[in-house]
Amino acid sequence: MSTRGKILAGIIVIFFVCVVVWAVRTTPSEPPPIEKVEPPTVMEYEGTTLSEEKDGKIIWELTCDKMRIDSITQDMELTNVKGKFYEEETTWNLTAARGIYDRTDKVIYVEGDVFITDNDGSELRSEELSWLTEEETLTALGNVRINKDDGSELRAEELIWFSKEETITATGDVYALNDDGAKLLSDKLEWFIAEKKVIATGNVKIAKDDMRAFGDLAYAENDFKKFGLLGHAKVLDGVSDDDESMKF
Repeated sequence: MSTRGKILAGIIVIFFVCVVVWAVRTTPSEPPPIEKVEPPTVMEYEGTTLSEEKDGKIIWELTCDKMRIDSITQDMELTNVKGKFYEEETTWNLTAARGIYDRTDKVIYVEGDVFITDNDGSELRSEELSWLTEEETLTALGNVRINKDDGSELRAEELIWFSKEETITATGDVYALNDDGAKLLSDKLEWFIAEKKVIATGNVKIAKDDMRAFGDLAYAENDFKKFGLLGHAKVLDGVSDDDESMKF
């Protein structure tokens, strides 16, 4: 190859290298990935009302000052809860500091100064309360106390009302006061509403005027007109109010 040809070939090679270098340097780098913005999973609303119907009738409704809804689970957190529960001729009014409504399992849970009244003048107070809509079961927990306008009273650590079975079960330091002044202490108390029957079990103690009774089990039937004691039963009459060991 002549000297001129070598020079020309060299120029072509240099030009080709320059083109490659320019292409590499000017090729844009991979763009950064687009940041995904997730929508908020919790939405907040002011002053909302919830309700549920059965057979065309409203069976309960809740209002609150503030409601937070999880868009994924559909669970609802409620603040300053007020509610009404309806059953035939009875209406219960509820207030509580906080609440949760599990829409999937249809469970209402409230806590904080739980207070319920009905149109007969009865009152229920507890620290926590839950209502299972499908099972129609109410559970009250923590310093449960029921008062009626006739002076009767029931206290316990836990109370469960099985609405379908018309049964109430109270457990944990049960204290019952009848409208005639009779007192009963036990570990557990079952009230079969339709049968007008009460069964108390575990460390049963009964006081009425100057009478004291003790046993493992006590029952009352026919609106408390019939009583019975079983298991290490003992009845004492003429007990003085001055006897501290016999005071309830």
